[in-house]
Amino acid sequence: MSEQNPYETLGLAKTASFEEIQAAKQKLSAQYEGDRAVVDKLEAAYDAIIMDRLRQRQQGTLDVPDKIRFAETSQKKAQASQPLVKSPELPQWLVNLRDTPETNTLYTALGVNGAIAIAGIFLATDLTSTLLTVALIANIYLLYRKEQRFGRAALIGIVALVAGIALGSGVNAILNSTGVTVAIAPEHLLLVLTSIVFGLGTSFLR
Repeated sequence: MSEQNPYETLGLAKTASFEEIQAAKQKLSAQYEGDRAVVDKLEAAYDAIIMDRLRQRQQGTLDVPDKIRFAETSQKKAQASQPLVKSPELPQWLVNLRDTPETNTLYTALGVNGAIAIAGIFLATDLTSTLLTVALIANIYLLYRKEQRFGRAALIGIVALVAGIALGSGVNAILNSTGVTVAIAPEHLLLVLTSIVFGLGTSFLR
């Protein structure tokens, strides 16, 4: 085989694809398998072509087929669109429990519970239990209007009542232990805090 450029050595045009280059190298290597000098020359030509293609690619002078270019671009876009840190997803039951209230619903829930809290402040402390019962019934009704599911409304209402009483009792205990006095009786403070929990729960849960 006479002195030729790498493409001529493999019998290829300079526009040959990578698959054609590989196929030509394998075919000629098999053809001249017994001639080590020729096989070495074919290997050298193949390596020279690969290095030339790499140089052209780095310089941007290599004509990349559209389908390959499009695939690379799509892959880069897909990788760029993926968030670096995947946001944790909320459990479905919690998603179903949340609510974005309409303005009227929000005002109604806060207004009813605010009225109960204000009324309780001006009434005797022994009526606190009665007012809490009234608040529970009112909030169960408001919750029931959203989904028409009484069991769920009752459960949310009871949980809100327990949470409110726990919050009020905790605040009263802290105030007593620190010697801080407030302008209203402990029972009234408990009612106010429970009403706040009721108002928020009825507004943003369903």
